[in-house]
Amino acid sequence: MGEDGARADPIPSATERDAATAQLAALEADQVALAERIVQPWWWDVALGLLFAGFISSYSTHSGLVIGAALLVFLTGVRALEATYRRITGVWWDAREVGPVQDRVRRATRWWLVGCLGAMAIGAAAEFLLDVRGAMVVAGVALGIGVALSSRWVTRIYVAGLRAGR
Repeated sequence: MGEDGARADPIPSATERDAATAQLAALEADQVALAERIVQPWWWDVALGLLFAGFISSYSTHSGLVIGAALLVFLTGVRALEATYRRITGVWWDAREVGPVQDRVRRATRWWLVGCLGAMAIGAAAEFLLDVRGAMVVAGVALGIGVALSSRWVTRIYVAGLRAGR
């Protein structure tokens, strides 16, 4: 019952239905526009891969000072990429919290982590145990390529989820 004691009409009027339909269509259009906007330019993935490759490759120097400097360059570069991404797209999304496609992103992240740790272990074993100079450079290049491709892959997963409304 309404405030005046009259029975409230549970069925919305045609005008209310049309307004709700229009609002839903606008939300869906915004969701698709956001999905298009969040895709970073190709060079962003390449730069991230190069930064990671440089950091991992620095282990071949066997110098704590060089490795520390490479870590600093890596972290500074990642922050600069984040700032650039925010400036270009106007948003930032965290791959650890992507809502509807979270399970797919976590699965991709787990596979990446297993591959990353495996490649680093093989490179480190060759570099430090077998004294194969430059093995960590090879591992770094492989991992840098993997980071660039994984970054693009996770973005595509997220975009597909946004487009599908999941």
